[in-house]
Amino acid sequence: MSMSIICSNPSPCEQRKHASSVLPFFNSILIISTGLAVLSVPISTVESTIQVWPKPRTFLWPQPQATLLSPTFTISTPNQIHIHLSSTIKRYLNLIQTEHHVPLVPPTLNFTTSTPPLQTLLVSVSDLTAPLHHNVNESYTLTIPTWGPANLTAETVWGAMRGLETFSQLVWGDPLRVAVGLYIWGAPLFAHRGVLLDTSRNYYPVEVILRTIGAISVNKMNVFHWHITDSHSFPLLVPSEPDLAAKGSYGPDMLYTPYDVNRIVQFGLEHGVGVVPEIDTPAHTGS
Repeated sequence: MSMSIICSNPSPCEQRKHASSVLPFFNSILIISTGLAVLSVPISTVESTIQVWPKPRTFLWPQPQATLLSPTFTISTPNQIHIHLSSTIKRYLNLIQTEHHVPLVPPTLNFTTSTPPLQTLLVSVSDLTAPLHHNVNESYTLTIPTWGPANLTAETVWGAMRGLETFSQLVWGDPLRVAVGLYIWGAPLFAHRGVLLDTSRNYYPVEVILRTIGAISVNKMNVFHWHITDSHSFPLLVPSEPDLAAKGSYGPDMLYTPYDVNRIVQFGLEHGVGVVPEIDTPAHTGS
């Protein structure tokens, strides 16, 4: 069964905000799906006025309060270099500084200006070499004190990405405010959390696929199952066998080139989403 995903064209700074409308069925799928039943695990928390999605395993906020986010807020990874983590930090920093999310229901909490604005989020990763594979450790710990820098620690880069998504959900308003005095520990209940898209029965442009992966990422899922080919069409351009796509695709403008495939895979890695291609051959070649 394929999932047909139709997306509009948001600007880059609106990508995360638009993610829920890109995939309007996500909310129901995430709630009812056995593979995404994160809500079934025990949650240690007060009755939070800020809803983090998906819910972390532990959310401790004994005295709900918030302070201003500094106009010069930074996200720092001291002495740690990782190409995908660096691009993720840049993306989230831009998102946090430009989105100015306005909650439908304003949080009920104590907003204070007596403490200095939050200036820095320090990110620390134990293992910078762990690849994105099945069962990789995606846990993270996020602490935002009332004074001093916030701290995000994770075993792997992929866990740090999940923590950055959580942090971004704790910032809102104009001027920007951030929840403080809280402790969060998050970890997925299931190792494989993904969405399948069938581009054989329905061709989707590369930009739509990239936006789909972005939506998968902000929902903290980690797999894009790309059903590229089937009996209906063969849109994958294989340089050694160009006739497969020339004769099997819906048209010359409905192909995925090696450049397109590499772009999609790299975009997935930058968002903590592994791309799992499904290519049916020699069977399913009716096209």
